[in-house]
Amino acid sequence: MKYYTNIKLKSSGIRKGTATIKLNEDITGKFSGETIKKGSEVVVSDAQYDTLMSVIDDGNCEWDVIVDTTISGWETKRDQFTLSYTKDKTNFSIEAMNC
Repeated sequence: MKYYTNIKLKSSGIRKGTATIKLNEDITGKFSGETIKKGSEVVVSDAQYDTLMSVIDDGNCEWDVIVDTTISGWETKRDQFTLSYTKDKTNFSIEAMNC
């Protein structure tokens, strides 16, 4: 399944200036309790893309990404998910840098 930090990218097809990450484990939303399953991809854009690049540069961080979890319908649902990029635990990998 594919998720987006900006749901408008889903319909526009524009990926320039984004990164696609793949989850290496299930992650659970801090507020909804919704789970994004291992193997899912998240298209990271805008300010969250900048944060992702900072995390990669630092090499030892946890960060919270806001993901639109809307699967269908008009209702937009977002939640906060923790991603780790540390020596002991990395729960995602970069699949694509969309320049």
